[in-house]
Amino acid sequence: MSNVKRVYVEKKADFAVQAKELRHEIRHYLGIRAVTGIRVLIRYDVENISDETYKKALCTVFSEPPVDDVYEETVEAKEGYAFSVEFLPGQFDQRADSAQQCVKLLNETEEPVIRSATTYLITGKLTNEQLNAVKEHCINPVDSRETGLEKPDTLVTEFEEPQDVAYFAGFGEMSEEALRKLYDSLGLAMTFKDFQHIQIFPNGAETLLGRKAAGKADSSFHFLLPCFSILQARTQPYQPFSSTSISSVTFL
Repeated sequence: MSNVKRVYVEKKADFAVQAKELRHEIRHYLGIRAVTGIRVLIRYDVENISDETYKKALCTVFSEPPVDDVYEETVEAKEGYAFSVEFLPGQFDQRADSAQQCVKLLNETEEPVIRSATTYLITGKLTNEQLNAVKEHCINPVDSRETGLEKPDTLVTEFEEPQDVAYFAGFGEMSEEALRKLYDSLGLAMTFKDFQHIQIFPNGAETLLGRKAAGKADSSFHFLLPCFSILQARTQPYQPFSSTSISSVTFL
């Protein structure tokens, strides 16, 4: 049995500004007149919280009683369509983080785990194409994704063991063609010229820092891929870095 508690929070009709604006956008910007109504609910999944703290949080953390309606576990909806949107893994969920900190103020001995999502309830007869257009309008693929409507058994996330640090032998001597193939295979968030700068930088830096070993021609390159951005080569012309600036790379 799941230990996760689910809460839906919806603005009362007089305060449902977001739902009214979204309905207007879909009907007028997307031209989908078949949409007759939209409800927008904030969904909280909560775990590792006592019943007493949960009851207090319902009307102090998760909702504001004067302007919000609260539904526990499920929400009644007319015939129509429903989908929920959550942040991608790794994206900061400010709403969930704030709720988690506020719940801890109610009971500092507890360590709640909270996840949030936005649930859309749409009424009207839509085709699959129209429904997909509505979803594309509501979901920003850069930071969000559609998520299931079923409640998870747990909110605890298990992470896979990270891979070993990438090691490329002979990086400094690669031809432009070989470097281009390596660049294409890595899917990096940088331009090819940035990548070329990383190849050029070690040789110049080693000479300037007086660390080039005599007779050691191989400039094999050992580095952490996430640290590429530290080199800041995109907007700055090439210039010598201090020894502290290259702590993210190791020259062999």
